[in-house]
Amino acid sequence: MTLDFEKFGKRFQSHSVVALTIEVSRILITLVQRGKETTTPVPVAISATALLENPVKAGTELLAALEAAGIRERRCVVCLPPSWALLAAADMPEAVAAEDLRGYFELRAEREFSTSDLRLAYSPYSLPDGKQRATLAALPIKRVEAVEKMLETAGCRLVSLSLALDACLAKPEPTLHLLVHSDLTDVVISSGGGIAAIRSLANPDASDSTAFAREMRITLGRLPEAIRSNVRRARIVGQQGVIPREVLERMGLANILEESTATAGAAADCAECFLREQPVAFEFVVPEVNRWPAKLERFNTKRGRQIAAASAALLFLLLLFFGVNSFRESYYEKKWNGMKNTVADLDEIQQKIRKFRPWFEPGPQKLQALKSLVAAFPERGDIWTRSIQITASLEKGDGARSVQSSTISTVSVSGFARSNSVLMALHDSLSKQPGVSALQLKQIRGNNPIQFSLTYKWEPKHE
Repeated sequence: MTLDFEKFGKRFQSHSVVALTIEVSRILITLVQRGKETTTPVPVAISATALLENPVKAGTELLAALEAAGIRERRCVVCLPPSWALLAAADMPEAVAAEDLRGYFELRAEREFSTSDLRLAYSPYSLPDGKQRATLAALPIKRVEAVEKMLETAGCRLVSLSLALDACLAKPEPTLHLLVHSDLTDVVISSGGGIAAIRSLANPDASDSTAFAREMRITLGRLPEAIRSNVRRARIVGQQGVIPREVLERMGLANILEESTATAGAAADCAECFLREQPVAFEFVVPEVNRWPAKLERFNTKRGRQIAAASAALLFLLLLFFGVNSFRESYYEKKWNGMKNTVADLDEIQQKIRKFRPWFEPGPQKLQALKSLVAAFPERGDIWTRSIQITASLEKGDGARSVQSSTISTVSVSGFARSNSVLMALHDSLSKQPGVSALQLKQIRGNNPIQFSLTYKWEPKHE
């Protein structure tokens, strides 16, 4: 059996996302769902200028529009106007690895735009001769922060941020795209699977389009000759009649296609790409690399599956062990809660017994007496015993405490010592032990070793 981790991972892919198209005079909201028809966009009267000036107010209005439309999804794919971006062209380096391209282009953008407060994206494309180039697009960080602040105020999360130019990549051959807005036109040239150039121009005057035509020629003149000489197709998207066809025809563009603005907003196409996990042109949100599929693929072998099964079984046993222990602890804790009041009452009674019956001694008397004797012996083996005898007797007190009694033990010890000084040291040390009284040396014989016997009384000391 072979595990298909790709199918397993698709279960956790996103199924819906909100597409936000930020235009010059409004924002279009579209809910895009996987496998379903795109819903009708909801326009919100938030201009691009108002968004930059007060993103908190724009976020409040965006949240109200989402709630009014009944849209509960909060992940957003955002498309910005191309006029917001700073643009530059660069050759694709051959000695740089694919994962290091972004870092390389970030350094290149700092030199091109003389600032590091930018969010960078790039679109690679290939020339007809096979040479690789890239178009760099940089957003000022303050504009990105304004968009993020608006989404944060609306309780949304940004998952993709781009320039909404994916519809311009439909044709691989060099194509001129004119994206007409209310007061400006975005001129986009696509070629070789990428975007070769972007420029925003003011819409041509109805009576004189000479200035617009000159700027168009300047834009095309900045392209590599391999692309400029092959631009034969033009595509006009947006308000019709703003761009005179004769201007394009005089530039040698014979194939001119006019299209109306997409009703769902340009971000809807980017949202579809996001749900299909396909790249978009000029993505400013760096995707997080998911390393789990590669790690799980290592276990997609017979030995790997055996290891995974053994690990799962071990984990199950550990969970079972801790679960049983937790159940037992909760069971006994419940029983303890039921009896702790009774235990507290018994402990209080025992404390009273110790208070009013001081003759009661919980420890063994003879062992305590023997402990005092052992404590007096030297650490070296200069003295050793032959016999130890402990006898206990009960003596009554007198006076007001005549009802009390105490146990006094008589200890008799016989043994041998190597010298008289050692024996005297034992005598002194034993006399200083607590509870020892009436210490007597009864018999001393011999020289080396010295045979001796002593007796004393020992009485436990109560606290």
